[in-house]
Amino acid sequence: MCYNPRAGQYNPGCYIMNKCFHIAATLVAFLIVYVIPASAAAGTESPATTTQQAAEGIACFEDLRGRVLAVPSSTVQDIYVEEHYPDIKLDRFDTEADMMLSLQQEKCDGAIMDDVICYALVRKTEGVTILPDSPVPPCQMGVVFGKHNAELCKQFNAFIRQLKEKGELEPIMERWIKHFDTAEMPDLPLPTKGEPIRVAMEPCTEPIVFIKNEKIAGFDAELIQRFSVYINRPVEIVEMEYDSLIASTTTGKADMAASGILITDERAESVLFSDPYYDSHSRVAVLTKNAHPSIVSGNEGPQILGIWGSIKRSFYRNIIEERRYMLLWDGLKVTVHISFFSALLGTILGAFICYLRMSKVTVLRNIAKVYIDVMRGTPVLVLLMMMCYVAFTQFDNTPVAIITFAMNFAAYVSEMFRTSICSIDKGQTEAGIALGFSPVRTFCYIVLPQAVRRVLPVYKGELISLIKNTSIVGYVAVADLTRASYIIRGRTFDPFFPLLMVALMYFLIAWLFTYILDRIGRKIC
Repeated sequence: MCYNPRAGQYNPGCYIMNKCFHIAATLVAFLIVYVIPASAAAGTESPATTTQQAAEGIACFEDLRGRVLAVPSSTVQDIYVEEHYPDIKLDRFDTEADMMLSLQQEKCDGAIMDDVICYALVRKTEGVTILPDSPVPPCQMGVVFGKHNAELCKQFNAFIRQLKEKGELEPIMERWIKHFDTAEMPDLPLPTKGEPIRVAMEPCTEPIVFIKNEKIAGFDAELIQRFSVYINRPVEIVEMEYDSLIASTTTGKADMAASGILITDERAESVLFSDPYYDSHSRVAVLTKNAHPSIVSGNEGPQILGIWGSIKRSFYRNIIEERRYMLLWDGLKVTVHISFFSALLGTILGAFICYLRMSKVTVLRNIAKVYIDVMRGTPVLVLLMMMCYVAFTQFDNTPVAIITFAMNFAAYVSEMFRTSICSIDKGQTEAGIALGFSPVRTFCYIVLPQAVRRVLPVYKGELISLIKNTSIVGYVAVADLTRASYIIRGRTFDPFFPLLMVALMYFLIAWLFTYILDRIGRKIC
């Protein structure tokens, strides 16, 4: 047994062996439930699509009528197809990488996106080809500025005109569009002094903006670097979700935004657009096996490697190649950092709220009650986005996220503390005072130790929930574990290994925190 009744303590060796057994059992469960089925599916050809309606295959956009089409959410393609093709069912996605994954998994019959992105994705995706036509009218890409940054917008327009006059824009575009897999960022003498330009970007859109060898790369990224040299001001890249790019320039979170953003009249009402630097045409990708033979142009089909060959290749592409494990390591440090300080600050704040909640002053009790009701009734994600994009727009998102999670955690912790304290019989307080203890000493030496023992099991469960809740910080562009996996699968279109590694790391973090609390609980007991 792990507990030795004669010694009155736990056997540490037995306890460690017990925990190791639990970890090993969990890893085996991961292998059985996720690795083997997913690898088997990856190592064999996919079954024929259930949505295929014509034996001759998809030859043009009109053949997609009555089928499922993946579109980038709230884009020109989304609006146009919904308006002109009501008989096409639309599946909306935040990124083109997720659209391509959906297509590979046969959850849709086609995926429409900007041509420069489509060509890049098809080149590195097996079994996908491009339709020769698209009804969506061409659009133009531009850089977004807040209306208060009109002067910066004029400087960027002058920079673009200079590139066009010197004939430098076309070679840059050609290099990233046609040779993005081998293209490298130029070695420019980037300025380091002066007020930095905050540029909002989403680094998950290859070849526009993406992460390569742990650094921002791509066509837009090079333009921004060259613009930095042009005006002799350093650049500070602010990573965020695509949906937040334009809003960041209006709230002051960023001075400009660039990630292949298309110019539209609706967007131009709230922000300033630079002069266009690229004419974008929409293209539709379909599975090669569902396409008409006359238009097949992509890779012929998936390479059959077998189960373990597929696992080996997937592990290399997602973890080893371009040192992508460093993204997970950096994300792990951010997640632990946010979890620890959110728990610490939330516990202290929760104790204070508990004090107010148990106060004899009615006003203080009501303030605490309102705070608890508001925090518990507001979704954490909504609260986080309000704090980052409304209340504290000028601050870094990481400390704001810590404060947000601490505020939410404190609401639950305060009620745990209050319930555990109230569960201690009042007779013990009276006995302590009768023995000559002051009310404070009675609470600290008699009530508090018993309350802590009773609250620890519930506190551990809430702490685990806090750790898992931190996975949403990627929505405000904090590079945590979940965000790291998002970036990796945006490059490889393989969600399995990045998500598996992230799930395992979250499990280890939660286990470590609960182990520490278990040790503290035994010391108290």
